[in-house]
Amino acid sequence: MSLRTAIILSAFLGLSWVQSGCGDYQKVLKSTDPELKWTRAQEYFADQRCMQSLPLLQELIGLFRGTERMEDVYFMYAEAHLCVQDWYMGRYSMRNFAKTFPNSERTEGAEFQAALCSYRLSPGPELDQSETRVAMDELQLFLDRYPTTEMRDSCNRMIARLRGKLETKAWNSARLYFTTGKYQSASKALQHFMDDWPGSEYGEEAQFLVLKSQFLYAEQSTLRRQAERYADAIESYFTFAARFPDSPLLKEAEQFHRRSRTGLDKASQEAQ
Repeated sequence: MSLRTAIILSAFLGLSWVQSGCGDYQKVLKSTDPELKWTRAQEYFADQRCMQSLPLLQELIGLFRGTERMEDVYFMYAEAHLCVQDWYMGRYSMRNFAKTFPNSERTEGAEFQAALCSYRLSPGPELDQSETRVAMDELQLFLDRYPTTEMRDSCNRMIARLRGKLETKAWNSARLYFTTGKYQSASKALQHFMDDWPGSEYGEEAQFLVLKSQFLYAEQSTLRRQAERYADAIESYFTFAARFPDSPLLKEAEQFHRRSRTGLDKASQEAQ
C-alpha cells in the first residue's frame, strides 16, 4: 500500500468514525430514555467530552428534579462548565448547587470552586478590577464560612495575588499623572497611593516621585506661588531621606533638594 493510499484510507476511517460518533450522539439527544442520557452524560464527562455532556445534563436537571439523583446530575453539570472553562457559568452553577444542597458533602467544594471561578475571571491590572474585588470578597467569605478548610493556604495565596493586582492598578493610575506632566495631580495621587498602600513595594519610587513632582510643579508656577511649592518639595525630600536612607535614588533626590533651596531663596528675594 502506498503512503498516499494509506493517508486517504486513514482519513476515510477517521471521518467514518466521526460520522458514526455524531450519529450515535444525535440518537442519545433525541432519546426519551433518561437513564440512557444519564449513562452517556457520565461517559462523555469521564472522557473529557464535556461540551457533549452539557446538553444532556441540562435536560436531566429538569427530568430528575426532586429525585435523589438530582444532586449528582447538578454537580456534574456545574463541573462540566469548569471542564469547558466557562468561568461565568461555572461560578453561577457552583453557587446555585451550594444554595440548593446546603447540607451536601460537596457544598464546601462547590463554594470554593465558585470563588475560584471569580479568581480566574480577574483580569490583568491594566483593566477594570471589579471582578478582582468580587473574587477577594468571595475567597474571604469562603474562609469565614470554613475556617478549618484544607484550602486555607490556597485561598490566602490567591487573595494576596488579587491584592497585588489592585496595588499595581493603583500605582499605575497614580504614576500616570506624573508621566503625563500633571505634576500637581501627581503629587496628590502618589501621596494617596502611599496612604492606601503603606507597605507597597512601589513606596520608595512613589515617595521620590512626590518630591520630583512638587519640584517640577514649583518650577512651572508663577513667582507668587513658587516659594510655598519649593518649600513643599524640600519637606518631601526630608520625608524621603528619612524613610529611605539607603535608596539608590537618594543622590538624585538631594539634587532636587538643592535646586529647591535655590529656587526658594530666589523666589523669596524677588517677592520682596
